[in-house]
Amino acid sequence: MQWHGYMGKILRVDLSKKKVVVEDLKPEWAKLYLGGAGFGARILWDELKPGIDPFSPENILVASTGPLTGTLVPGSGNIFYQFKSPLTNGWGETRSGGKFGPLLKFAGFDLMIITGKADEPVYIYVENGKAEIRSAKHIWGKTVHETTDILLEEVGRPEASVACIGPAGEKLVRFACIMNDYDRAAGRCGGGAIMGSKNLKAIVVFGEKEITVADPDKFFEAALEAHEAMKKYVFKDLLGNLGTIGLVNALNAAGALPTMNFKTCFFPEADKMSGETLAEKYLIKRRACFGCSIGCGRYSWVPGGKYATPPHEGPEYETADMIGVQSLLQDLDALVRANYLCNNYGLDTISTGNVIAFAIEAFQRGYITTEDTGGLKLRWGDPDVILTLIDMIAKREGFGNVLAEGVKRAAEKIGKGAEEFACHVKGLEVPAHDPRAFASLALQYATMPRGACHTAFAYVLKRNLTIPDLGFNKIMDRFSIENKPLMVKIMQDFMSTIDALTLCKFLILVGIPPSLIVQGLSAITGWDANLKWLLEAGERIFNLKRAFNVKCGIGERKYDKLPKRLLSPLPEGGAKGYVPDLISMTDEYYKLRGWTKEGIPTREKLINLGLKDVARNLWGE
Repeated sequence: MQWHGYMGKILRVDLSKKKVVVEDLKPEWAKLYLGGAGFGARILWDELKPGIDPFSPENILVASTGPLTGTLVPGSGNIFYQFKSPLTNGWGETRSGGKFGPLLKFAGFDLMIITGKADEPVYIYVENGKAEIRSAKHIWGKTVHETTDILLEEVGRPEASVACIGPAGEKLVRFACIMNDYDRAAGRCGGGAIMGSKNLKAIVVFGEKEITVADPDKFFEAALEAHEAMKKYVFKDLLGNLGTIGLVNALNAAGALPTMNFKTCFFPEADKMSGETLAEKYLIKRRACFGCSIGCGRYSWVPGGKYATPPHEGPEYETADMIGVQSLLQDLDALVRANYLCNNYGLDTISTGNVIAFAIEAFQRGYITTEDTGGLKLRWGDPDVILTLIDMIAKREGFGNVLAEGVKRAAEKIGKGAEEFACHVKGLEVPAHDPRAFASLALQYATMPRGACHTAFAYVLKRNLTIPDLGFNKIMDRFSIENKPLMVKIMQDFMSTIDALTLCKFLILVGIPPSLIVQGLSAITGWDANLKWLLEAGERIFNLKRAFNVKCGIGERKYDKLPKRLLSPLPEGGAKGYVPDLISMTDEYYKLRGWTKEGIPTREKLINLGLKDVARNLWGE
């Protein structure tokens, strides 16, 4: 069969058997699940036993691209990973930009499926339709940057892309990242720890194969129109000039900047940690992922002094808040250093910052003492405390071994009521957007498949954006719950399609309409696609992820909740005194989804979405 937009091949690697097999992509999968996280959802549902330990060889790591990956469409430089998460024991999903995704596709594969566990450290080398498993004993223990340098020289392809883990992944830190192209992080849910559990140090990809296009003229027209659309939106300039860290001051003004382990969401010294200050003092240049004209990546350094740091990418907004503001850090030198350490160790900066702020609060409350921390006094705003804890977590040394388990397990270990201020959903640490500032975000956090996840972006509709193609024609009041369940459902479904196409979600933020994405998809594949069909695919994928969580035991209503702290009103800032009505929003949301009152997809809903086999599994014949 002639594929357009897809390479039509799956690379399956069994590390236990030291076996590499190339399989054909099923044509029906493309239209049902599109690609990316859609492919991953189908594979994990079909092949993964729900009761397994995430660190067992039976866990599966899927690395997937989509039909638009590696093309002229802006934001098409992503790679998605799916697995059972060691943080939540349920659906695990994470993405990264850079060039790894496009090069995997140019190598001839739409996705990789990695199973088993190697007897000793290995890496996988993929090039132009072939792959082999190679020894990584000589790089085990190396940092991300060291590993990348060594492997690029070893394979003799300086233009290749390396996705690897650092010491944190090797030590099975439950929130370890998969890092590619030195500083691009697939950060959430612990994918780096899954690689570590399989003795898989890295994947190196290089390819020169071409992606065929069904209608080149129409595809070029759609891609060009998308690039032109980006030029019209102010948010593009903000991202380009300041990066995502440029959001620090804006979210602080909105009362949505998490501070002191979510005790408050306003930081008087926020400007010291802002994108404006980074640009003034430490920015070398901006960087962009494959095929992107925004360039929101920051390439920065600290040229001298106590926290001297070599050039590298970052920090992003999430890092500035979670590692900086959350712990009352006011020293941008130290933040840049902390970002560099997390990248090089392979640590998710969101979870790392969350668990550090939690630990400082626990120490201040007297729940832990210097006897627990090895003599380290945990103080708010102390840069040396933060940097020391990052080292301890990555290496699982001393009290770092407790924090490396994630905030949920650390709170359970400490006890004494520490669970009351452990900020997570389903075990995944809450990111740097407070749901008390946006009603829709509260519902989104509670119901996203991987736990506390901000990437459905429903809440942006209360700021400066509308999306007429999806029925959002006016800016909504951010505190009102009216129409928020519908908005969350639609945005979750739509963003599921974006994840399946493996596009950057900033496309939506900079004003590319969904109808234009449909136009590009139709032109490259030759399908007669439309927005209704695309949203149905997203709903199918979202329900499949939910069914996976049901099978794993975390897909019921009792898990769709926020931590206690995020249900307490904020004492100050732009969202002072507001607490969203999560119960009533959840009731309406379940009805709109066609789920039971306990949040389980009904037989009828699953069958209507073409998931008859899933309905049979959940509900019987």
